[in-house]
Amino acid sequence: MDFAEYQHRLEKKHGEPIEQIMRTVYIDKDLGPGTGAQELGIPRQAFMHFVHEFNLKAEKLERL
Repeated sequence: MDFAEYQHRLEKKHGEPIEQIMRTVYIDKDLGPGTGAQELGIPRQAFMHFVHEFNLKAEKLERL
């Protein structure tokens, strides 16, 4: 499965854009890559792809 397929599956399941889903899990819930990937049911590599795609690591560090 490629990243676009994971994105489509998650957006369909959660009814939100992938950026919002990732922001909720990674920033609002403060879950790390392993735990966040497990919660979403995707590989850690896919989780990190979306974190980097939306530059969420910098945003998470700003909130500390």
